[in-house]
Order: sequence, then C-alpha cells, then structure tokens
Amino acid sequence: MKTILHILILSVLFFSNDALAQQAPPSGAALIAISKESMTLAVYDFNSRLLAAYPIACGRALGNKEKPGDMKTPEGLFSVQQVQDASAWTHDFGDGKGEIKGAYGSHFIRLKTPGHRGIGIHGTHDPASIGTRATEGCIRLNNSDLLELVKKYVYVGMPVVIITSEADSAVPCRLPDAAKNAPRLTSGSPARPN
Repeated sequence: MKTILHILILSVLFFSNDALAQQAPPSGAALIAISKESMTLAVYDFNSRLLAAYPIACGRALGNKEKPGDMKTPEGLFSVQQVQDASAWTHDFGDGKGEIKGAYGSHFIRLKTPGHRGIGIHGTHDPASIGTRATEGCIRLNNSDLLELVKKYVYVGMPVVIITSEADSAVPCRLPDAAKNAPRLTSGSPARPN
C-alpha cells in the first residue's frame, strides 16, 4: 500500500503545476487520500509526508459509484471544487425523523467528480456513524476533524484520491469493458503520522 500511495502522490505532484502549489495553505498540504479499506482520510504534503489522518464514514453500499442514489462512494482521482458554509444546511435521511439540522457540520467540501454530482467531504450530526458505511456516497468526518481539515489544509483545486477496498473491489462493475480492465488501487492499513 505504501508503495502504491507513494507512486500516486508523486504522480499527482509531478503533474500538478506551480499555480496549484501556490494555492496550497501554509501547511504545505498537497493531497487528500481517502481509503475505503481503512476508513481513513489522510493529508500529505509535497514531500509525501503525512500531515494528518482522520477516521471517516463512506457510502453504505459497496462498489464504485455508478449512478445517483446508489449509495456508493466514487473511487478515483478528483479535486476540491469548492468549500461551502454548510452550517445552516439540513437533510432528510428518509428515516422518518424529517429534516436534520447540522447534518453536514460546518462545511461541505464539494468535490469535482465527473459523471456524478453532490459528492463531497462534510461533517455529521451522528458521530457514532464514523468508521462505518453510513453515507449516501459522501465522505463523512467528525465535526472537529472537518473544521481542522478546512482551516489548516484544504484549498480549491487540491487533488483528492479515493482508494477502493477489497470488499468494494469484489463488487461486479457495470462500466464499459475498457474501464473494467483498468487497474484499481487498493489500500492497506491506515497511515500513521510521523
């Protein structure tokens, strides 16, 4: 896993232009890597050093996102499109409880996910869901972790890679044949800060 992640980070950094590096916050954050296997969001700098790691929740259904409403978290290389104030947002989870205030925490980090809309990284009204498959496809963090991520590390254009798990890889894919034969990255144990 470390070798695959290291190669991926170096590739992203190699193809990133100087303008992207100039947008980076003072922390030097370069990449967010999300592992569906270890249920972890990790932030790396431009030297592939781990800056932070947070536990997450992801889509309740296994596999790579195929269509709206499939409850799957997309896998691949994306980027931060926008950081929005979500403190007043509500959401109805369809569980009979109606609109829930604070469902997204303080912010919604909208990801540019070609072919899919509404995917992002956000907080939660339900901290017990962290570490589980509980979302409709987004990445969910504890609210304090989300706030730290937004304040210290995230910037528009930041690369975000979402890596599959063994269980997700076992789900049959209904994509075109060319996409089915493409290599899929898998993750191992969660990364640890230095």
